[in-house]
Amino acid sequence: MTQQLYTTPEAARLTGIPESTIRTWLTRYPEVFQFDIHVVTDEHKQKLWTEAGIELLQSRRASKTATDDDANLDAESDAPDLLESLLEEDSQRLANAYWRLLPGRTLQRIKQMRDNPTPEQRQIVQTSFRAAINGGTEHLLLPTYQPMLLEGGGDETD
Repeated sequence: MTQQLYTTPEAARLTGIPESTIRTWLTRYPEVFQFDIHVVTDEHKQKLWTEAGIELLQSRRASKTATDDDANLDAESDAPDLLESLLEEDSQRLANAYWRLLPGRTLQRIKQMRDNPTPEQRQIVQTSFRAAINGGTEHLLLPTYQPMLLEGGGDETD
């Protein structure tokens, strides 16, 4: 006769113990929960609780009173929410600080590149200057301005 097996959500419903607490107990107290007696794994590596495991969970729950250990377990189940809120607050503060500091830091790097450039930075600056000069004088090469250049147009000293 095959024994009845229960998933962790089913074990939680049967015992009234939150799933997260059951999972925490299983990882935190491996010496208490014996594999092949209280817990088995199926072919998909899913942990399943035996009748003996359900009884152990119920007795563990009954023996637990409002101790520090229970408070810690409740805190552990709340940890993901707390962690998420802290991460959100900290990431927002970091983003704000980043955008406040970016202009000043960028100016520092530009001055450093100007005053004491590495060979790579020197090449970048030279290429940028050439591109800016070429971009600024490109209009002089357009056909509409060529007659002015040839006739001395724009030179008011005649």
